[in-house]
Amino acid sequence: MERIEDLLLERASPRGPAKPVPLLFVHGMWGGSWYWDHYLRGAAEAGWEAWALNLRGHHGSRPVANLGTVSVAEYVQDVLDCLRVLGEVVLVGHSMGGLIAQKVAEVGGVRAAVFLTSAAPRGILVLRWPVLSRMGRYLPSMLRNAAFLATRADADALVLNRLPPAQQAEVYSRLVPESGRAARELAFGLIGVNERQVGCPTLVVGAEWDQITPAAVERRIAAKYAADYLEMARHGHMLMLEEGWERPFKEILGWVEKALAGEGRV
Repeated sequence: MERIEDLLLERASPRGPAKPVPLLFVHGMWGGSWYWDHYLRGAAEAGWEAWALNLRGHHGSRPVANLGTVSVAEYVQDVLDCLRVLGEVVLVGHSMGGLIAQKVAEVGGVRAAVFLTSAAPRGILVLRWPVLSRMGRYLPSMLRNAAFLATRADADALVLNRLPPAQQAEVYSRLVPESGRAARELAFGLIGVNERQVGCPTLVVGAEWDQITPAAVERRIAAKYAADYLEMARHGHMLMLEEGWERPFKEILGWVEKALAGEGRV
């Protein structure tokens, strides 16, 4: 683990000279840098300097007095603080981290961006029945700006549905509470992004069996940014942990190589 200011990050470095632009991975709700382990190792083996951020209030990173009150804008600031040290990066954000990455790309300092089974910005309706049917229990926490953690049953159904039971249990044991305010901002579509200000190449990745950010939503996000779009069959929300994680990882890395080489749409 390394620190940038008071933010805690994992880092993986290649054995030889690194490619000129580092990769920065941003986790989603309840997560942490730990779930990028496969991607960090794979990126380093392919010659990339790779970093994975723990957002404030997660796994010892940037302590906060009341996690429940943290906004998406504050999480965006965490990434911007990293960019001041790392310089321009290829930004890969997952779920809530995908929306954070969209906001960072709107500001700049990003050479290319990947939005992986991403939360949607304002104007794209994401909530549907499998999610709505389980949302009621968390609404009080969202409205009171209280930190909360999804139940095991809800996490298994919506987020971890493509993991075997033993792995579901292991992953759930590593999840941490999330900001009720940030969750409300996502759930109610309160975070707008001006697509005209996102000037870097963008890739949106959807998954066939994603229950919380379904592929139909990811296709609309891609349309908003005129982004390249990749849809992974037989995968769910947690592509980076699921069996066959290598396939989307290789597709993403291949796209990044082409995007940085200026080869246009993949």
